[in-house]
Amino acid sequence: MKLAIVGTGAMGTVLRQYAEEEGTFSKIFFIEPADENTWPSEKPDLLIDFSNPGAINSIYDFCRKQGGGFAVVLATTGYGPQEWEIIKLIQKICPLVQKNNFSRGVEVMNRMAEQGAQLLGDVADIRVFEAHHTKKKDAPSGTAKTLCSCLGIPDEDYPEKTAVLRMGTVPGEHTVYFAMEDEVLEITHRAFSKKIFAIGALEAGKELMGI
Repeated sequence: MKLAIVGTGAMGTVLRQYAEEEGTFSKIFFIEPADENTWPSEKPDLLIDFSNPGAINSIYDFCRKQGGGFAVVLATTGYGPQEWEIIKLIQKICPLVQKNNFSRGVEVMNRMAEQGAQLLGDVADIRVFEAHHTKKKDAPSGTAKTLCSCLGIPDEDYPEKTAVLRMGTVPGEHTVYFAMEDEVLEITHRAFSKKIFAIGALEAGKELMGI
């Protein structure tokens, strides 16, 4: 089977290394989205994107030229309305999954946040904190936005209820606070390496493929 990785940065590199170790795919294409020479002529069985929102147009063109029919995992954050319209077009020709965070721990955290909001929303001030490395461009992070959605925090309340910090090489840290009278409940997830995101994205792709 063949794997196409879109994005040759830090996350793409980690994913390629993990996929080589994991052994499901006999051939791996490493694609720099802005370089048309790196797009393969062969159809992959799975495409995973860890690049940037602007690459979605090139991904759609590739899917269309290949006739679709292969699994697509989008692990990039920061999409705007135009990019989401392109994603909808890709969904018409390829099975697709998009998440702001493919960590198994964050998946559980989202569910805990939703339950906490249901149980404590009437008595607690709910706030979200997130910290990432200095090179991360979108703020709040896609993961923080997902948490806000689980908590019922609308987009317009991000400045008041979401704190953002960019520092060093932090892979990712997210905390949800339920602040009540005389007590505070915290739910925290810390990523200590980028590998957890690569593992989650690859497993999501294999599930989409039915393997």
